[in-house]
Amino acid sequence: MMKLRMSAIVFCMPYAVGLFAQSTTASRKSFSFDKGLVTVEQVSSAVIKLSYQPKGYQANELVSDAVLPLPVYKPIKPLPIEKQGDAIIIDQKLTIQPKAVTDGFGGFIIQLKPGEQIFGGGERALPLNRRGYKLELYNAPWYGYGEGADRLNYSVPFFTSSLGYGLLFDNPSKSYVDIGKTNSAFLEYGASGGALVVYIMLGNSHQQVLDSYYQLTGTQPLPPRWALGNLMSRFGYTSEREVDSIYAQMKASKIPVDAIIFDLFWFGDSIKNGLGNLNWMNKTHWPNPQAMMARFKRDRVNTILVTEPFFVKNTFTFNDALPHLSIDSAGKPYIIEDFYFGKAGLIDIFKPSAQNWFWQQYKKQMDMGVEGWWGDLGEPEMHPSKLYHNLQSYGYKRPFAADEVHNLYGHTWTKMLFQHYATDYPNKRLFSLNRSGFAGTQRYSIFPWTGDVSRSWGGLKAQLPVLLGMSMSGIPYVHSDAGGFAGGEGDNELYVRWLQMAAYTPIFRPHGTALYSIDPAAFSFPSEPALFAEPYQSLAKKVVNERYRMLAYNYTLAYDQAVNRKPLMRPLYYEHPSDTAASAVSDEFYWGSQLIIAPVLNKGATQRSVYLPKGEWYELNALQKIQGGNRFNQAVTLEAIPVYAKAGTILPLYENADGNNTSAINNQALTLAYFPATQKSAYTLYLDDGVSKNAISAHQYELIHIVAQPLPTGKGFQFTIQSNNGQYNGKPKTMDLKLDIMNGASPFGTSVTINGATQPPAKEKNDKKTVSLTFSGKPLVVVVK
Repeated sequence: MMKLRMSAIVFCMPYAVGLFAQSTTASRKSFSFDKGLVTVEQVSSAVIKLSYQPKGYQANELVSDAVLPLPVYKPIKPLPIEKQGDAIIIDQKLTIQPKAVTDGFGGFIIQLKPGEQIFGGGERALPLNRRGYKLELYNAPWYGYGEGADRLNYSVPFFTSSLGYGLLFDNPSKSYVDIGKTNSAFLEYGASGGALVVYIMLGNSHQQVLDSYYQLTGTQPLPPRWALGNLMSRFGYTSEREVDSIYAQMKASKIPVDAIIFDLFWFGDSIKNGLGNLNWMNKTHWPNPQAMMARFKRDRVNTILVTEPFFVKNTFTFNDALPHLSIDSAGKPYIIEDFYFGKAGLIDIFKPSAQNWFWQQYKKQMDMGVEGWWGDLGEPEMHPSKLYHNLQSYGYKRPFAADEVHNLYGHTWTKMLFQHYATDYPNKRLFSLNRSGFAGTQRYSIFPWTGDVSRSWGGLKAQLPVLLGMSMSGIPYVHSDAGGFAGGEGDNELYVRWLQMAAYTPIFRPHGTALYSIDPAAFSFPSEPALFAEPYQSLAKKVVNERYRMLAYNYTLAYDQAVNRKPLMRPLYYEHPSDTAASAVSDEFYWGSQLIIAPVLNKGATQRSVYLPKGEWYELNALQKIQGGNRFNQAVTLEAIPVYAKAGTILPLYENADGNNTSAINNQALTLAYFPATQKSAYTLYLDDGVSKNAISAHQYELIHIVAQPLPTGKGFQFTIQSNNGQYNGKPKTMDLKLDIMNGASPFGTSVTINGATQPPAKEKNDKKTVSLTFSGKPLVVVVK
């Protein structure tokens, strides 16, 4: 539970207070301990940096670039920093000790308070409160995981406390954090090598801590708008004929598609022995990939290809890759003999020459029509401890062992792609799937997924803590293989329930194993809605259409993240830090600040228990008005999962025609659904052309601000609609707006005035009143009573 007064965060230590600083400036102090030297620097009004140099510690190189270059900070009023015995007290709120190097791990120890909760640490299928667990900070795959998986593909060394602070351990080496498992009173961090640095962020709310984190590490740029549509994907499409056939069925069923994602069969005929081809090898299966991609592009459907950082012997590019591979202790290319996909080398992604060569392989495909990229196995999936990397471009002459830089590998891969893409395509937004990264990778447009999850109800249940944990670890666009990836029993209900949840996550990408004759031993199941029999096809289609209906809301969430650093998915504790009941909820989440999503996580469920925070809420499926502040049972059917809008919500919706993807949306027609409240409420809608990389910085966008408030009589509402009159490519001269006032208000009439002029009465249908408006950018004041 977040304490809103930081004066509550006081740790009492049995030491006499006494300052002992070797050297001091206004923002920097150094303290000497028997274990070594600790330097404390205030780098902003709410952020402290601690650097620890243990005695005799040699491997202290700083190789992480998670934190952006910081300007020199000169505090007007420095935070009090004191030494008490073996500890340092920061602002009389946080107690931290240097940890002696034991078993090769040095680090820090932070005292925990009774009842304090610790969140974050990246992908973990564990309770959101990670106190009581010891977590490895080592990116690793877990095929077919479910609930309880404690180490997955993307660990983030960023943690937040319910008592109003955050910790970023800026070290990419093999590490751990023991959050009160060994000793319930302490959080212990240990790293196997590299600079021992921790940033401490102080704040009065979870958002203030996130603000400081994003100021340190950067925010994610806007995605291309098409990335928020339906991405057609499977493991995997094996030929042009197959993918054409499935896409034709999607079109015939009028199920919109914005991209098609190709797994490893684009460069090989089997799962093994193909990594490293990076070319359309089978001309029978792929007779003309450039023409195929052009056909998709005519339908405004984008092509995304998978790549991996491994190069198997005897593949098309293996010999060319040899100078760019990671090495062994003798300086020769390291060949991983027991790699599942075949004997292979790993590209040394830290070498600029390797990056340039790798990018050229990407560029060849982009010149043929590829629009986005999918990086797989980027932990790296196999990273032997005796494999070495070249970090001379970082200023270090010695080779670095795999464990020293392991968690930085996927981050550097994504960074390479982002920077080269920006150079060659300066006004395009990058879409880059990758399942692994580090703190700060978000600023390089990473869209990570949650790995090879089990296609089971346990796999579905595991997604909520993984997704929410990642979101609160500063990685905003995490998502899952909707429908599940590994194994399974052909459960159509599970597929529908998973899609229903995924519709309210940052990326919507149904994806699973569908190998069929390629690997008869693997369970195969389609991931495309058009391939399901009724009623499941219609149920899945309904989900996809709802995803497109919500595009304006979802796209505005992306803007809010880029500009205001707000997470898209939010645990209830984020919005309600003082609500102990909300803090205990882990099977619901906020989608933005307006909606609470309650996924159905059990097979055959006819009801589910729901907790809503205090206030009035509307259940969107039945427009049922509910008083929050308690737990209740909500009846459910397979038609939909419960979604709740708080009273006062203004929800922008596109009325999408069947089968049209995001390219058909031109912002000319929009519905504003208003859920009445007794208090004033407001919403700001973001609009741009959906593609320009610099839309925000170049001010090529429009913000439409809508304010709703009840009339003093209690029998009607006034709506004010205003624009910043921003311009962007393709902006319509006018917008056709439908204002839907949903059921739940006190009785009121249908008379309408706009800027004082009487208009035709509001139309009444299906428990709502509708007013049609034409908006040209000039302010409108609409009264309905």
